[in-house]
Amino acid sequence: MNLLNISFVMLIVAGLLLAVYGLQKKSQLTMLFGGMAFLAPIFYFIGWTPVLPFVAPIALVISYLGKKKVKPLKHTL
Repeated sequence: MNLLNISFVMLIVAGLLLAVYGLQKKSQLTMLFGGMAFLAPIFYFIGWTPVLPFVAPIALVISYLGKKKVKPLKHTL
C-alpha cells in the first residue's frame, strides 16, 4: 500500500466516525462533513472519479435524510 491509500483509509475511518457522531448528536453539519470525508475516498477507490464533483450534494442529501424531523406542537385554543 502506498501512502495515498493509507491516508484515504484513515480519511474513510474519520468520516465514518464523524457521521456516526453527527447522527448521535443530531448535527447535520457534522454528518455532512463526515459524509464527504467518507464518500470521496470510496468513489476514488472504486474508480468513479467522474462522480467526485457530486460528493458534496450526495452528502448533503444523506445528512438531510439522517436528521430526524421534529414535528411542531399544534396549539389549540
